[in-house]
Amino acid sequence: MQTRNWLIPLYILLLACCYLPAHSAVTATREGDLITVQNSTLKFTINLAKGASISDYLYTPFKRGITDLGWGGLLYDHVWEQTWPGEFMNRKYEGEIVNAGPAEAVIHVWTEGKGDSVKGVRLERTLRLRDNDRTLRCTVTMTNTADTGRVTGYWNQSVFWFNGVKEGMHWHQPTARGVSHDGWFVDDFTAGWLGTTSTSVSPAGLMFVMDYNDLFRLYPNAYSVTTEWMYDKIAIPPGKTWTTSFFVIPVKGMPAFSYGSRYLVANANVTQVPGALQIEHQLTRGETALQNVTVKTRIWGLRQGWKATVPDAKFNDLTEDVQSVTVRATGVESMPAGIEMTVTGTAPDGTPITESYRDYFGGDYGPNVEMRDLKPLLTLARPTKQKHYLKPDVIKYTPNATPRVLFFRGLWSRMAGADAAITAAFPTATVVDSWLDQSPVGQLYSYFPADYPELMRYDLIILGNAPIKPMDLIGQEMLKDYLAAGGNLLVLGGDQSYGNGHFTNPDLIAQFPVELGEKYNWRKFANGSLKAAESPVTQGVAFVPKDMVYYHHLCTPKKTATVAVTAADQPILVLGNTTGGGRVACVLAAPFGEAAAGETAYWDAEGWKTLMKNTVSWLIKH
Repeated sequence: MQTRNWLIPLYILLLACCYLPAHSAVTATREGDLITVQNSTLKFTINLAKGASISDYLYTPFKRGITDLGWGGLLYDHVWEQTWPGEFMNRKYEGEIVNAGPAEAVIHVWTEGKGDSVKGVRLERTLRLRDNDRTLRCTVTMTNTADTGRVTGYWNQSVFWFNGVKEGMHWHQPTARGVSHDGWFVDDFTAGWLGTTSTSVSPAGLMFVMDYNDLFRLYPNAYSVTTEWMYDKIAIPPGKTWTTSFFVIPVKGMPAFSYGSRYLVANANVTQVPGALQIEHQLTRGETALQNVTVKTRIWGLRQGWKATVPDAKFNDLTEDVQSVTVRATGVESMPAGIEMTVTGTAPDGTPITESYRDYFGGDYGPNVEMRDLKPLLTLARPTKQKHYLKPDVIKYTPNATPRVLFFRGLWSRMAGADAAITAAFPTATVVDSWLDQSPVGQLYSYFPADYPELMRYDLIILGNAPIKPMDLIGQEMLKDYLAAGGNLLVLGGDQSYGNGHFTNPDLIAQFPVELGEKYNWRKFANGSLKAAESPVTQGVAFVPKDMVYYHHLCTPKKTATVAVTAADQPILVLGNTTGGGRVACVLAAPFGEAAAGETAYWDAEGWKTLMKNTVSWLIKH
């Protein structure tokens, strides 16, 4: 009996162990073109024959896969200079299982571009899933194996809905006006995340977290029920590799998203009650677990200067489950309000983490718009991107024996007479045109040099009322490096120039001999009679009193600049030297207005034609 009594507790213990959840290692297997990865939480299949997209995806708490549509899939590759669907979407990829488990599965897929912008570019994706983890980690690389540079913009697309129900899909994305909950593209995003949820089934969602510094556009498409985002254009020199990473995080039990990062996924559900606001903070872990979590909430009136008192919300260590803590804000007066959440916690390695996110709450006031002027009541600042550009080891400009000119042409770009000036100064010069054009993703130029050596082949670049934004951030960086290497620039006036040109690169702006000014920075002259000063470009230039400028840009010359021509004491042509020995000339005459009887508009004046010829000669240094 004593032996039996001793065995009974042991038997019960062994029996209980049979019902404990097993520690299931991650596995990766391949059958033909299908690679299946699975752990205790997540299972997905990569279809190499279908653009290496994820054709089936099941997060266990969802009960049913979200991409079992036959034609849908997660993580399709595109480049956004190609019209959808592009060359990669239905391409058969190569693939291999780098690591089949048990602690982590690693899958590597790849193909090579064939179109002009990606010809010879090796596109690769590496997908990682750890044991007992729901987060899919994805790294994308683009390696230029060609002999010349490539300029391209990566674009990722996922086509899915939850539990087979297309209705009730919602998209959540951070914008400068607060969190948007509709499905349309956003260019003024303030963080690197994009979330999709469904309210027609039990709350289910996918949070995509990407690098804000790489992003060009968030592009959820409610019409086509797709979740997409695009990256800034990149210039990839021969032999160089561009890399970016993102995470896919499934979430069960959170009806909407207010924020996403590698450390947490959050939703702030705000309701208005008499004299107060009630905030339900919902948090779950991101790619990395966060411990000792506290949420501090700041709420303030947008039309009146009140500030609320809000207690802190304390959370347990974040897990895959959604935790909820509700706090009550007092001292609340009339709506609308701004809300800021600051989350503090500790990473597993002990690193202190602080992250903040803001939103607009309208309550009984309504949307984020001031009805008197239709401007937002709350505008959130967009962080400055911390960019890393791929560049050749040596960037060098060498003048050509026969000049080459690259002319970016916008509206009215011929008015200043630059074409005639080039022909008069250098009859054998080569002029390459790039026209401002419209594409499905916005304005683009018909041509932009694909790499630094190609850009350095030009002795002069002309911005002919040509905005810089269509060149993207990489274009501004390359233009800055071109000037720093000794290249030359002529800037013409117009409604898309200077303050209206969307220049954002501070090092490029610093090369200009004038301050660019604000938007719409042109004004009408009462009497804009041209006058030439002593300068390197005004020899032989003779204006008569009736040679007139009718509109001019409000751009202040810098101290080191030379003002070559004025009108009514306002600068019209300003010259400057760059830090790298290049030269910049800025025409501040705007091509607007009409000559009155007895007057000559500046673009028709003989003195102006001579001035432009001299300016082109001075810029090209021949």
